[in-house]
Amino acid sequence: MEGGSQNRCLSSLCHENVEPISLYLSFSQVTVKAVYDYQAQRDDELSFCKHAIITNVNKQDDSGWWRGDYGGKKQHFFPSNYVQEMEPQENRDTDNSDSMLLGNLQKGTLDVMGAVVELSVGGRPGLEWILRIQNPNMCTAFEVAVPQREQALEWMASIKETAQNATVRENQHKEMERAWRIAKEMSNLIIYCRSVAFNADKIRQQGYIFYEMSSFPETKAEKLICQQENKFFLKYHQVGYVRLDFIYVLEQIQFSRVYPKGQRIDSSNYNPVPMWNSGSQMVALNYQTPGQLYLFRGYLDTRASAQFGDKAMQLNQGKFRENGNCGYLLRPEFMFRDEFDPYDKNTLVGVDPLTISIRVIGARHLSKTGRGTASPFVEIEVVGADFDSGVKLTTKTVTDNGFNPVWNEICEFDIANPPYALLRFVVQDEDMFGDSNFIGQATYP
Repeated sequence: MEGGSQNRCLSSLCHENVEPISLYLSFSQVTVKAVYDYQAQRDDELSFCKHAIITNVNKQDDSGWWRGDYGGKKQHFFPSNYVQEMEPQENRDTDNSDSMLLGNLQKGTLDVMGAVVELSVGGRPGLEWILRIQNPNMCTAFEVAVPQREQALEWMASIKETAQNATVRENQHKEMERAWRIAKEMSNLIIYCRSVAFNADKIRQQGYIFYEMSSFPETKAEKLICQQENKFFLKYHQVGYVRLDFIYVLEQIQFSRVYPKGQRIDSSNYNPVPMWNSGSQMVALNYQTPGQLYLFRGYLDTRASAQFGDKAMQLNQGKFRENGNCGYLLRPEFMFRDEFDPYDKNTLVGVDPLTISIRVIGARHLSKTGRGTASPFVEIEVVGADFDSGVKLTTKTVTDNGFNPVWNEICEFDIANPPYALLRFVVQDEDMFGDSNFIGQATYP
């Protein structure tokens, strides 16, 4: 067996020789797997067993020693000939920027709990102000440089505040664990909806586990659940009969939940309809005010007292009107048939098409934001399956009459999949520039 040299060059031990980086905390995304066991000989080395996975590997040293994260230790040394680099496809689950707050700009993370931050002057021209960040688990300080003192002080204050808040939360969690004395019998019941990372290959090899649940950011859900692996996820979300001893039990195969990507800092929302149509049970949306969460076999409903001005929120409100907003909604039976495809109306079995004829007569007492009289018009659309969506009726605009506008217009919608369909009404005001301004809406199943 080949072993690593126990003598490292001095330059690899001296953090003073490490070039400070600027603007973003950027770690390597290289991941390696151990091919031999290794026991640390120094405090700044990693100990690991064969097949251990070491992440955030830094290969910049030519001394035969690399640095990486493993076992709670960050950027410790290990011999490079004890490991082999993993192929990108082996690491695809961890190398996903969709779930990162800053998307592709984020290259890694740094644990700041208990971190000490110091400010010094030096470094390269144009990057004179250096912040040294070190937490109890780091053998060497992490350095980041910025060109201006004000920026360095701002970063320093933010990092200290974040570290302090993290420490406070950790202490609160420990206090809660000590204060909440939960009976072991009760704790043993908590097995359902166990959160796990999604691994399609593992599921195909080992089968579905009904009490496991995987989470997907909206971008990953749109690619996998709604497009690339749609047939797989229709099976993933099914309810079926499983034989236990001499009886058959109705059982949920597996759960998925979808949440907004981290870049939506303005609390905007994605379109939840494709996720519902593919059977995802929990489709989380951004809410401006706290709501109540309801879990059920079909989907997830979050009700809030705020105005539903966001279209996604309006669709969510309309979706759960079907059951009186109680928070539980059964999926239609045709979704559990093997041949079902949400994008092909020819796969619908036992579903009667529907033609809706609507006459828009008029309205009363419509007000607009600010001064003046509204010039209202009405939009009506069907939102649901792809082959039913996209048709929208827009009435004429009644100029300067928000008191009692009359349209008296008729429209028809042919709907092939009524259980998926939502009927949405929107009243808009057309201003002097031809722009539309929201007045009100209503969405119905």
